[in-house]
Amino acid sequence: MFGKDNAKPTRIADMEGQPWYSDMQKLTNDELIRMYNVINDGRYEFAKNAWYIPIGGDQRCPIMVAKGYRSPDTLAKMAEFQDTAKFLEQEFRNFIDAWDFGLISVQDIEQALLKILESRNIEIKEHS
Repeated sequence: MFGKDNAKPTRIADMEGQPWYSDMQKLTNDELIRMYNVINDGRYEFAKNAWYIPIGGDQRCPIMVAKGYRSPDTLAKMAEFQDTAKFLEQEFRNFIDAWDFGLISVQDIEQALLKILESRNIEIKEHS
């Protein structure tokens, strides 16, 4: 039922009933667009299991990217990051589990966020 990076993408109708999709619907339009831009740009790879100890470079999951959080670069920011991560992990548990366990792919996320934005009457236009 879930899409994998090397498999046929999940159908939107199948996504809509999934708990991770419901979690994505909690994101604001700006957050969804931020996530879409990162996916569309193609230069950033979302991290998995990067919630508590983001060691070495920019390691953020799609929710942290959507929310606009950056990886910490000081000990003080690390503590703040961990507190924020704990809160977001509770609020977006279904999405995070699906992402961390490989049940959804970047393509699944992209399809879902486009569907959500479309349902909110927001159109994404590609610039060349």
